Amino acid sequence: MGSQNIYARADQFEKTLFRIIPLSHTQQRPMTSQARIDRLKTGTAKIGCLINPMGGQTRKRQSAIQNALNEIPGIMVCEATDAITFKSAIEQLLRANIDLLVVVAGDGTTHAILGHLFKLLTPEQWPVLMVIPGGTTNMTPLDLGIQGKPEHALHRLRDYLLKPSAPKLVLRPVLRIEQTGMTPIYGMFFAVGLVARGVKFSRSPVKQLGITGSIFTFLIMLRSFFGMIAGMLLGRPQSEWAPVNMTMTEANGRTHQGTYLFALVSALDCLLLNIRPYWGKEPAPLHVTLVNQQPKRLWRSAWPLLSGGGQVLQESDGYYSRNTHSLTLQMDDEYIVDGELYRSASSHEPLRISATDPVTFFVPEYTTISMTRSKAASAVQLPVRLINEVAWESKKAVSPDLVPLVDALIMRFGTSLDAVILYGSCLHSAISLEEGIVDLYVIVDSYHKAYPERYLANLNAWLAPNVFYLEIPHQERTLRAKYAVISTSDFARGAQLWFHPYIWARFAQPSRLLYYRDDSVRERIYAALAHSVVTFLKSGAQTLEAGILDVEEIWTRCLMLTYAAELRAERETRARHLAQANLNALIRLTEVAAPLLTGILEKQENGKYRCLTTPETQRKALWLWRLRRWQGRILSILRLSKATLTFNNSVEYAAWKIERHTGVSVEITPMLRRHPILWGLKVAWRLMRRGVLR
Repeated sequence: MGSQNIYARADQFEKTLFRIIPLSHTQQRPMTSQARIDRLKTGTAKIGCLINPMGGQTRKRQSAIQNALNEIPGIMVCEATDAITFKSAIEQLLRANIDLLVVVAGDGTTHAILGHLFKLLTPEQWPVLMVIPGGTTNMTPLDLGIQGKPEHALHRLRDYLLKPSAPKLVLRPVLRIEQTGMTPIYGMFFAVGLVARGVKFSRSPVKQLGITGSIFTFLIMLRSFFGMIAGMLLGRPQSEWAPVNMTMTEANGRTHQGTYLFALVSALDCLLLNIRPYWGKEPAPLHVTLVNQQPKRLWRSAWPLLSGGGQVLQESDGYYSRNTHSLTLQMDDEYIVDGELYRSASSHEPLRISATDPVTFFVPEYTTISMTRSKAASAVQLPVRLINEVAWESKKAVSPDLVPLVDALIMRFGTSLDAVILYGSCLHSAISLEEGIVDLYVIVDSYHKAYPERYLANLNAWLAPNVFYLEIPHQERTLRAKYAVISTSDFARGAQLWFHPYIWARFAQPSRLLYYRDDSVRERIYAALAHSVVTFLKSGAQTLEAGILDVEEIWTRCLMLTYAAELRAERETRARHLAQANLNALIRLTEVAAPLLTGILEKQENGKYRCLTTPETQRKALWLWRLRRWQGRILSILRLSKATLTFNNSVEYAAWKIERHTGVSVEITPMLRRHPILWGLKVAWRLMRRGVLR
């Protein structure tokens, strides 16, 4: 992990306050004096907070953030929205001699604050920094290990201050970008080429719709991808998505000159969406990656390029990555630093990029406040009645014929298996196990423990879940199952945090917990199922018009939205059938989830619900579902393509499922069998045009 130093926890080192884990390339002295760290450990530190109320996340959650700040005693809070107020707020906090500066903002604001601190302070004067994700993009805090909603991170800070101990500190250098005739620029991430073009797209009306975080990043990457493809198909790059001409010289004197699709320089180990596009092994703090304008085997190389497995890529094929202490760039083009757009001041004077002394960042440990990280958190945040209701549904009796299938999965996954969940048509319909294929979810604690094959673990981590087929003989019959593999942590995140409804749409409906490792796993599964109900109703009910609706109508219309967000072969009546078949359970689930739906649904005396949407909230919710439909089509194609590598007889299964749900027969040709991905896309397009797939 190129440039990361972590102070160990106090319970590991009883006689010392902390310990720096030395790395061979970190010879610089860290920012921040020992006295400030001592005060942080003893709970006597002065805390200051700078918040950008216009940040993408902060703007949406102002009330929750303010409440969390009010729970931190003695904290000094300043708000700032532009360069002038940033400078004024920082100077005000520094005059108070704060020991910990908490920044609730996005990458752009953090970039501006770093610039002011480097300009105003000597190394020993620096406070410890804590960066909380509050913007549209938040690469720095996510890479440091601060995730989740801003108020949850503030709750973790509050808990630490109430019971201080040896702090978990991370040391990271910062990029210093210099050029004759301009003021030095400081940041964590530098990029030119396709990435910089994507930032221009991010300034489009998409940003004005209030989309933030991974969804926003996904849109930028998607638009960049289409820009690159268009350039390749046309044989010439589009002007707004053109590559970059440049000359780069490393600290060791090695020079790279040419036209590049993109170039990255970063002090961060991971970027957004957990992308890690570097693979250099040199003991130096800055990660550098170059990709030529026309690299060889780009499609085959995309996964290792993005996942940190680029050691298999060759420089001769157009891929280069190395760690370095400094470099120079000669170019006449735009570049970005932490999402902010700049242009080279002169085509004759090079940009000089180097690493500063490491900055000290505070990363509070996860506590019971974090709903996505511990079972205790889920129990605190979710209504007890909701947890009890999903638990009751999950414990209902099932066919004993499922036991051999579960036993086979236990044998297959061994100690990595956390749980097995039954869902789908064999549960919600009168289909027998002999006639249908059982739908199961296999929950594992680690992808790499679950598979002996590394590529399967990587595929699962990249785009969960992996889908497999299981067939076993039992009492002169054949039992068949389709099972999806996902980690416990991804299952919890999918139920509560994923934008796309792939997980929470399936598990908002009643399911059965067939196997669980221990009570701790069982409680985490119950919490995820409960979160699925809440996320499903929150996301779907806001698209409904204001008025009185019964539970069947609410769930039917919400299910129809989730079906439209995937390439599904079900008839339009399927959503109504599911709502009617499980109506009693859905009535109870809606009632016990109601405390978390304040302002969206209001229960009436007759058991129906008043939908409290406004035209504005309905318009925005419908736009988000349109976005989910486009995202779902892309994800469905990727998952179906991936299934051809993991699912035996995947072509036959897809044809069988389409015919069973729609009555439309799909001819399985030799070409479709030989090239299931390419020919499958052609078949899918025809079915979509006929309205079979929606």
